[in-house]
Amino acid sequence: MHRIAAALIVGSLMISACAPDDALAPDGDVAIQLERPTRTNIPYAETPEGARANIKCPGDLPVDTITPVDEPAVALIHVAEIPEASALAFAPDGSAFVGTRGGLILSWVEGGEPEIVLDLAELTSTERDQGLLGLTIANGYLFVNRTDLDDYTVIEAYPLIDGVPAMSAMVELMRADQPSREHNGGDLTFGPDGHLYLTVGDGGAQGGPFVTGHQEAHAFGSLLRFAITFDPTPALSAAPDNPFIGSVPGSDYVWVWGLRHPYRFSFDSATDDLWIADVGQQCVEEVTMLPGGGAGGEHLGWNAFEGNLPFIDQPIESHTGPTFSYGHRSSLCAVIGGHVYRGDALPDLAGKYVFGDLCRRALISFDPETGVLQELERDTVTPVGFVIGPDETLYVVDITQGIWRVEPA
Repeated sequence: MHRIAAALIVGSLMISACAPDDALAPDGDVAIQLERPTRTNIPYAETPEGARANIKCPGDLPVDTITPVDEPAVALIHVAEIPEASALAFAPDGSAFVGTRGGLILSWVEGGEPEIVLDLAELTSTERDQGLLGLTIANGYLFVNRTDLDDYTVIEAYPLIDGVPAMSAMVELMRADQPSREHNGGDLTFGPDGHLYLTVGDGGAQGGPFVTGHQEAHAFGSLLRFAITFDPTPALSAAPDNPFIGSVPGSDYVWVWGLRHPYRFSFDSATDDLWIADVGQQCVEEVTMLPGGGAGGEHLGWNAFEGNLPFIDQPIESHTGPTFSYGHRSSLCAVIGGHVYRGDALPDLAGKYVFGDLCRRALISFDPETGVLQELERDTVTPVGFVIGPDETLYVVDITQGIWRVEPA
């Protein structure tokens, strides 16, 4: 079973996914529909991707080393018991919504009990990498990234009426026809430029067969960037300065491409730098920082490269290598992107990128000035996300136990 999917199932509520007769559906046409990519009809085992995905990793991987922790460098305070928690988003007033992989959305204020305010369980698929994967809030709407029962990624906006997302007034903004139940991406957030960014994975299957040979940007295996209007309800369009407008179908929305499974990404609140964590194949996990949010059009290498390691022999004009990477050793195997910490409560982490590895159940920091990777804590949480809350407080989303606040050790 796929690495992230296997861990997401741990502690799962295993909610039934049978659609009711009145299953939620958009009124009229969806504004943006992304067509599924295609691949060769050659039997998978005979393809270059199938062969390469089963090659043993070299023993001397050219990747950085993570210094293991002896004593925890941070303390984790359990603030909300929510099994299967998968996403967290804070409103301007400090209240929050927590999504579960199975499709529940709960209202939560630290110190209070979470309360279910929206139930999408019977409309959400949870096979492999699927589920409710991302939440963000803007202009009085809760934005949701999830997979439906037909294996589509759907982006929805729910107006917050008296602080509660209104299902009856949902607006469906985008629909992507996923070719498999793997590498569906999942994150979404508003960037410092006001545009909505979201990730779509490479379409799945080991080795990236849906992106092999792409010489032009494609919506799959990319970070997408949308302009948004509220007139009167939300609507998406390609950001006007996106780099590939008018190229292949779906390319209008691409900001960065050459990604495998970009499960989490974030912007540095002080510099606008864009940090993208990309879950690797069998050898390398990688994180790439693009200064100021990137120039647009950067190719991060997949599947010609896994990190800096050549993967499929295919021509690409150029690519942007990772800021750092690490190999699959000592139970490390699935990077969970985090944030550059800019708060005051954790002075030792100031300016450092704090992230996690799901398989090792570890919190890790990266110092951009020294290049040092340091494990901070291990074995308390199974991280699937990191969120900056009020007063720059850092929270960890734990798929098995809920929400944790990070404090000094």
